[in-house]
Amino acid sequence: MSRKSIIKRFASFLALGLLAGVIPANLAHSATYAAPSSKTKATISMINWGDPGDDKVYAAAVVRFNKKFPNVKVKSSFVTIKSWPDYIDKLVASVAAGNAPDVINIAIEGFKLGESKGLWASLDKYAAGDKVAFDKIMGPVATSLKVPLKVNGSLKFLPNTFQQMLIYYNTKLFKEAGLPEPSANWTWSDFLADAQKLTSGDGASKQYGFAIPYFNFGLSPWFFSNGTAEFAADLKTPTFSNPKMVESASFLNDLVNKYKVAPNPVGVDPYGLFGAGKVAMTGAGHWLVNGYKAAGFADWNIAPWPKNTTQSTVYGISGFGVYKKSKNQDLAWELLKELASPTTQASWAALGGGNPASANAAKATSFSASPPPVNAERYYGALAYAKAVQAPVFMNVVEPSLLRAMGDMFNGTLTPKQAMDQVQGEMETAAAETK
Repeated sequence: MSRKSIIKRFASFLALGLLAGVIPANLAHSATYAAPSSKTKATISMINWGDPGDDKVYAAAVVRFNKKFPNVKVKSSFVTIKSWPDYIDKLVASVAAGNAPDVINIAIEGFKLGESKGLWASLDKYAAGDKVAFDKIMGPVATSLKVPLKVNGSLKFLPNTFQQMLIYYNTKLFKEAGLPEPSANWTWSDFLADAQKLTSGDGASKQYGFAIPYFNFGLSPWFFSNGTAEFAADLKTPTFSNPKMVESASFLNDLVNKYKVAPNPVGVDPYGLFGAGKVAMTGAGHWLVNGYKAAGFADWNIAPWPKNTTQSTVYGISGFGVYKKSKNQDLAWELLKELASPTTQASWAALGGGNPASANAAKATSFSASPPPVNAERYYGALAYAKAVQAPVFMNVVEPSLLRAMGDMFNGTLTPKQAMDQVQGEMETAAAETK
């Protein structure tokens, strides 16, 4: 073939590639990533959140990072979380003051909000150029956990830990009531029947069948398991007024006011009541395990969320991202690899608070043996049917609006329909204000 023919054929191929949008993407991501020199001198900063146990895990990751880059100082800021909007506000304030962190740890509730503030760098070039390291981290991670780590079609985070909502039930109280433990495919009707049989007594000595986890993450499984959600897939269009949402709210209201198998959740600590044997069931994630273990409370197990139309529950994931305007993005990537590494995931498993994102770590004895239940595999197993918590850009107003309206519902001043319509109106206003 002549040189002219080769050039002509290549030009045709390139044209087809450009039309298909393939060539630019491949060219953009084909470059092999070259890590910074081990002799690099720099200072990078990181903002983290959690409890003292988490801080030790982060610190150990920094030690491993410094073995590779001994001349890079990592300044770590550890923040107590009041709310994700508050956390984002602190980040934005740091940026405005010229103190933007290079590495940011945040949960899904702040992913889109931070994106709207221009905080996150794309990690696509690293995922492609540093593929061996990337695959080692991401290979054992469940597909559902990977999805939220992309924002607007681009990878923005490497995974930290996740939580999901499951039903915690008191094995002793179930046995005393002559009830079999919940099946893997139980329904709302089964759940209500059990809650009624587990409710007894009056006044201060009353034992309730269930305590409602009264926060957005805790309420979401009731929507998902009824085949509905708070927002459409675009996370911009609120759907609180749809009949399925109203039906879910009505079911919760009936638990409190009609069947009286649950206390009014406003101002109630469901986990304290559950740990004290005052309620037979509640909903939570893995975060309860260490507290109950320390208290010597072992009469419990976990079950999937009951379904009405759909078996489902909610999960949320946190991740490590790189600040979009960081001048040390390659070093930040190197630190991210340690923060999300199999070694770190094993540390999360041993710590026993959050669920490790890695399936390998979740199967480790240190994790599976940490809770009393024989159903420990259900923590990670829930990802097969769980949905990510819906977190729109205006996430800061979702929970206050929902709890305010549902509180009035439980107190009898609003019907379930009125409560959901009220939230619908407030969310439509919030959505319009963020366009």
